[in-house]
Amino acid sequence: MNGSELLHEAGKLIASGWCQGAEAQGLYGDPVDVCSSAAARWSLLGSLQAAAYRDESTSIEDIGLAVAAIAELIVDPSLAHWNDDPARTERDVGDLLSRAEQLATKQLAWAAN
Repeated sequence: MNGSELLHEAGKLIASGWCQGAEAQGLYGDPVDVCSSAAARWSLLGSLQAAAYRDESTSIEDIGLAVAAIAELIVDPSLAHWNDDPARTERDVGDLLSRAEQLATKQLAWAAN
């Protein structure tokens, strides 16, 4: 999965459930591993981790492209800190991933030419 696809998959996870204070949570808010079958909600970082782990073809370069696209859009060097800001919403995280996906798609197109 390339960096753009990684961001898309992370966005799908966030749309299905978002959390703060842990990389992933179960149905009742208990912290769980991002890859656990009990995971029902993910943070920004957790969604990226889960999406990357789910596809063995994801390379470090793909992850780097995804994170670089996010870094173009936020100034906080910590994805966890940015996600856990008390004013942050699920929509903010979803919008960030969508905009980062667009940037990564452009970067991939530029690199292909």
